[in-house]
Amino acid sequence: MAEAIILALRKIGSALADETAKKMLAKLSEKVNNLRDLNDKIESIRMQLTAMNNVICKIGTIYLTDEVVRGWIGEVRKVAYHVEDVMDMYSYHTLQMEEEWFLKKYFIKASHYVLVFSQIAEEVIKVEKEIKKVVELKNLRRLTEWLYSDELDSTVITVSGMGGLGKTTLVTNVYEREKTNFSATTWMVVSQTYTIEALLRKLLMKVGREEQVSPNIDKLDVHDLKENIKQKLDNRKCLIVLDDVWDQEVYLQMSDAFQNLAMTSCWR
Repeated sequence: MAEAIILALRKIGSALADETAKKMLAKLSEKVNNLRDLNDKIESIRMQLTAMNNVICKIGTIYLTDEVVRGWIGEVRKVAYHVEDVMDMYSYHTLQMEEEWFLKKYFIKASHYVLVFSQIAEEVIKVEKEIKKVVELKNLRRLTEWLYSDELDSTVITVSGMGGLGKTTLVTNVYEREKTNFSATTWMVVSQTYTIEALLRKLLMKVGREEQVSPNIDKLDVHDLKENIKQKLDNRKCLIVLDDVWDQEVYLQMSDAFQNLAMTSCWR
């Protein structure tokens, strides 16, 4: 199952262990900027593939029949094959470069190797993008599994991390794909400036049919808003997303409204 990954890892290990090649690449990088961090990127790919291999090894046999799991493993295998091809190119040309270095021909053909290893660097960038997509697929599957977990009646899922990591994109993909399986869904942006009253009022408007929402909604206090939300969501299967949350107190202050639900999933 993980043979392709293991072979790719071996080829990376062999290439990165060649100290002579590293010295010559350092010389080439004086002429081309994109070669300066080539080996660092290859090392990063090695670490990512190692992590993926560990995940695959831990996947139980029962899950190997799951189409999503098999699809993800297939994508990992494609990345591994691509890595193999890139490392074959890397090893072949570093060997040639070493031989010509020994024969004093290296400096004559230096421009040729600048071009060759620039192409390899471009392939490495493509591999990095492929790995990013594979990681996103894994996270997508994991989120979906958590979403339908039957361990608890009410589930809170937190997606956190630095800005720019793709958290909102990841959750959006799951939300759009799975929302038809819930009788009540809503996506709310919290941001740094908020009031609990405003959030609860907005939630009530979203989960309650307009004609069923109290005409005096603007006059309801926090307690009454929560009670109204409970009534609207009573024993319903719900998917609620809180986006752009800067303080966990937001959920803690709203959580009373999510009692007695068949399922509540809140991403923050």
